[in-house]
Amino acid sequence: MPTPTKGRGPLYPMTLVLCLLATPVQASDEFGLIFVYRTDCAASRAFSYSVKAVADRYAMAVLPVSQNNAHFEEWPNTIPDNGQSQALRITRVPFLALFDKTSGAIAPITNRYLPPAQLEQRIAQTLKVLP
Repeated sequence: MPTPTKGRGPLYPMTLVLCLLATPVQASDEFGLIFVYRTDCAASRAFSYSVKAVADRYAMAVLPVSQNNAHFEEWPNTIPDNGQSQALRITRVPFLALFDKTSGAIAPITNRYLPPAQLEQRIAQTLKVLP
C-alpha cells in the first residue's frame, strides 16, 4: 500500500484509482461471482460479508454454493454443492471466482478471506486477464 504523504492519506496511481472505480461497475452487466463456502468455516463467514458488500456495491450477480448444504442469512438462494467444487478443483473454502455471463469463462479470484477493498482490487486484476 502506498505510504501517506504529509497527512494527505495514501496516494494511488491514477490508473489504479480509475480501475477500482470503473471496472467493477462496468463488469456488473457482463460478469458475476461464484462464491463457494461452508457455514461451519469461520473464514467463509467473514468472507461472506466482504463478498456481499462488494456485490451489493457494484450490483454484481452472485451464485452462492454451499459445501455443507446450509446457507448464511445473506445468501438465501444458495444452492448445494452438486459437483461444482470438484469441477472447479476447489480444495479449500472460502472460494470466489469471476464468471463471464456471455462466454461462460471462469477465473478464480481467491480461496481465502479478503477484506472488501482488497477484494475489489482482486476483481479488477482478474478482469484484466480474462479474454
